[in-house]
Parts: sequence; structure tokens; C-alpha cells
Amino acid sequence: MSVPQPTATERGEHILAVFDTAFGELLAADPAAFRVKFRKMAGSAFAFYRGTACLFYADLEREAHGGPYLDGRTGRVWIHGDLHAENFGTYMNANGRLIFNVNDFDEAYVGPFTWDLKRLAASLALIGYAKALSDGQITELVRICAAAYRERIHALATGAEGDEAPG
Repeated sequence: MSVPQPTATERGEHILAVFDTAFGELLAADPAAFRVKFRKMAGSAFAFYRGTACLFYADLEREAHGGPYLDGRTGRVWIHGDLHAENFGTYMNANGRLIFNVNDFDEAYVGPFTWDLKRLAASLALIGYAKALSDGQITELVRICAAAYRERIHALATGAEGDEAPG
């Protein structure tokens, strides 16, 4: 069953309403700062995506059902809130070991774990598109990411973390 798609005008009105809710008070307080933010967002599809987590989640909230992987335990957990490819980086842990991990938790949120996965997958697709990868290559990149996530969650759930556990 296909979901009816909004017209361009309806979509534009929805985007403006979400932006007003998310940024309205801050925009009124410092319009110059938001001019800079919006100009950066206009630079590329990925830049727009990075700056609009609020729109991404507003769109996901409109989904009729959470999906087959969500239940009482998985539908409301702490998620990153803005998981995209540029929110990964390196840092030194207390033992001086270089760690590659997620960073930038300023939009952490209680919601379905699948939202983080969808946001990360979409960011990989946008980066792949910007790098002129083929649709097949982009699909494979997203599949590899999903498989790695599934394997890591399985290792955590079964206690089979081994040497690859974060330090």
C-alpha cells in the first residue's frame, strides 16, 4: 500500500513549520547566526541533512508503524539523535589509547533505535551520491554498515565482544 505523497507546496509548508518549531525562538534572538547556518545548509544536500535532524525526526514521527524491530524494550531508548557519518571521530581515552567512536551528543533523544540507523544510512547514501558512487555501490555501503551494526549488537548481547570492545 503506497503512502500518498505531499505536493511541493505542502512539503514546503511542513518544512517551514518544523523549522519554526525547532529554530523559531533562537532565530528571533539571533537572526545573523541563522543566516550563516542556513547558508551553510544550502551548500549541499549533505549539509542540509546535517542541519535538519529536526525535519528528519518529524518525518519519521509521521510513519504509521515503528516497524518489526520495535517493541516496548527497543521503541524508547537513548539514541544519538543526530547520527550521521560526520559525527564519528577519534579521541584519546584515559589510558592514552586512540579510540574511534561516535561523538557530538548534543541532540541525544529518547526514541526508537531504528531512527539512528535510518539517519546514519541516509547520511552514507548522501555522501556516496556526492562522491559519484553508483547506486549499487551506495546500496552495498549501506548494507555493510547495517551488517556491521547487527554483528556488533549480537556480540554485545552474547558477551562475545573480544578484543574489539571499546576501551
